[in-house]
Order: sequence, then C-alpha cells, then structure tokens
Amino acid sequence: MAQRRPTHTALLTAGLLSCIACSGPRISHFEVKPQILCEGDKAVIRWAADGKLAITLQSEPMPEAEPTCAAEGHDTFALTLVASKRGEEAERKVEIGQIHGTAAEPIVLSTNAIVGTDVVASGEKNPGLWGERVEVATVAACRHRAIHVQHAGRSASLPADGTPSDVLSGTVLKGPWELRSPLSPEEQRNPSLRPKALKVLATVRCRPETP
Repeated sequence: MAQRRPTHTALLTAGLLSCIACSGPRISHFEVKPQILCEGDKAVIRWAADGKLAITLQSEPMPEAEPTCAAEGHDTFALTLVASKRGEEAERKVEIGQIHGTAAEPIVLSTNAIVGTDVVASGEKNPGLWGERVEVATVAACRHRAIHVQHAGRSASLPADGTPSDVLSGTVLKGPWELRSPLSPEEQRNPSLRPKALKVLATVRCRPETP
C-alpha cells in the first residue's frame, strides 16, 4: 500500500501549532476600570495574555509644579502586567489614581491659535482616565494670567490673581477644554514672548455613586 502524504492543510496546521508553541510571551489586552478611584471604589482588571503572569503596583511621584497650581489630594500608581516565557518578558502598564475627598488637578493645554489679540489653547482632559464620577468644583487661573475658560457648554472668566470660580461646578472633568488669554502689548509685538501653554487649576470631587 502506498504511503499517504500529508496534505498541504495538515502541514500548514502543524506549522502554525509549532509556531504558537515556540512564540514568546504576549499581552494582547490589559485594562483597569475605573482608572480613577473614589473612596470605597473597587477596580476591575481584565487581561488577555500568554505566559507566566505577574502584576506589580508601584506608587508614582507627583510631578513638579508651581506651588500655587499643584496637583494634590490624590495618589497615582502604575499597575504593570508582566508576562514571562522562555526567558523573555512582555509588559503593559496602566496608570490609576485614588482621590481623597476634594482634590486639585491642573489642566495644561498647548497654545495652538491666535484669535484677535487672544492666545488660545484647546484640547481634551483624558476621557479614558477620568471617567464620569469626577466633577469640577471650582476653576482658577494659573501663572498670573487672566484666562477665559470654555468647557461642557459653560464659560467662565478667571482673573489673573487666581481667584476661583464655581461657574463650572458640577461638570465632569474629562472632555474638551478651551482656554483663552489676552496677549500683552509686548507679547503682541514679539511672538517669542507668547506662552507655549495655558494652565488652570480645577478642584475636583467624586459624584455620589448612583444606585
């Protein structure tokens, strides 16, 4: 009886199985929800990975900031998933935070337009990170500049002395923000003096959890 040769399909399947068996560690999915935790919250971690797994949690230092416009009232951590296999490692990192009562969070946006005699900065406060439960209490201007803020369908004019406004109270922190600041006569004449970014400081709090 003639010996039957393996079909091309069988050879391809065997090759794929061999390739999978010899592949290194892999992390195809890693997420934490929510990433910002309020008092009493619990986070759910989901992952899809191949290899021997380990999770590490490390506190991250707060970035240096101006004393009057610094983040405070919350801790930041790096949660890292590590997959090990055949002497190789793959890792994926997610940043998470814990808010304690009322906290402060800077909103810093790069300037990207000049409208009349105003310099404009617009952008988003990371929606994937901040979620729906963190809301604004007050907003104040930083760096001794008067700033007009537009966010969540509301607007507020913030004086240069840093006096806070509660006009945006109750809006979520995440999402699009626009900041405008008048240019001084010197800044209008000399573009090199114009600010590269505008900054405001939001005091934030957690909304009560809905049943």
